[in-house]
Amino acid sequence: MVIAKASANPVLTFQNFSLRCDKSNPNVSFKQPWSWGLSSGNRIAVITTNSYLRYQLIVGLAGLVPPVSGEFFGEGVIGWPVGGEAGLDSKLRVSHAFSFLSNVYGDCLEKSQISSDEVWTLLEEVSIYPQLIIKELTKTQKDFFFLALSVLFSFDLYLIPKTKFLMSKAAKPLRRLLLKQIEGKSLIATSTNSRFLREFCADGLVLGSFGEILFSGELSESMQWARDNLEGFDVSDSEDDKFDVGLNLTNLETSDDQDDDF
Repeated sequence: MVIAKASANPVLTFQNFSLRCDKSNPNVSFKQPWSWGLSSGNRIAVITTNSYLRYQLIVGLAGLVPPVSGEFFGEGVIGWPVGGEAGLDSKLRVSHAFSFLSNVYGDCLEKSQISSDEVWTLLEEVSIYPQLIIKELTKTQKDFFFLALSVLFSFDLYLIPKTKFLMSKAAKPLRRLLLKQIEGKSLIATSTNSRFLREFCADGLVLGSFGEILFSGELSESMQWARDNLEGFDVSDSEDDKFDVGLNLTNLETSDDQDDDF
C-alpha cells in the first residue's frame, strides 16, 4: 500500500494535517485530516479532480503555505517543486545561481547521481552560459535551466506539479537524468499527464474534493478506480498544466480572501 500507518522509516509523516480545498472559500479544508506516513521509495501520483487541491498540496509540502491544521515532517530533504525557480533572483547570473544552490544543498550535491559537468554540458548545448543573466534567457532556456537545477541535486522527496516541459522533446536529456536521480527516492506528483505518470510513478493516491483518501494502490489500479468513480476525471499526454504562484496562498481559516494576488 502507498499509505503506511506505522511505516518503520517514513520519509514523510502527516499528523492531523489539513489543507485548504477551495480557492473561493478559505474555510473549506479537509473533512478528515491526514495522519499517516509515506514510505521511502514510493513514487505517488496524486489523483483528484480538484485542481486547487493539487496546487495546495505541492505548495504546502514545499513550505510556501502553512497547513490549515496539523503538521508534516520529513526524515530527509524535500526538494523545491521540480522545474521551479528555487527562490532565485532573476537578476543573478547563471553561474551565481548555480553556486548559491550548490552551497545551500551541498549534501544533496555530494549524494547526486549526476555530475555538475554533465549538467553544464547540457546547458551549453542550448546556449546557456555561466555569464548570462537569468532574466535575459529565452522562455525555453529558462525552462531548461530551472529543470536542470532540479535534476542536479539528490533529494529524498521530489515534488512534481507540472510536466509539460519535462515531457517535451527539448527536455529529453534532462528527463533521462531525472529518472536516474530518483532511483530509490520518493516522489509526489500532481501532474495529470498520463505519459509522465506511466514513466515516473508506481503508485496512486485518489483524493476526493475535500482531501478524502478514496483509494490507494498500484498506479494502473488507482487510475482505473478514478475513471470508474470520479466524475470528470481525465488524463492526457498533451496536458497543458499550470502551477501559478499568483494564486491566493492563504490557508488560515480566519483569513479574508479578498483577492487572488500574492
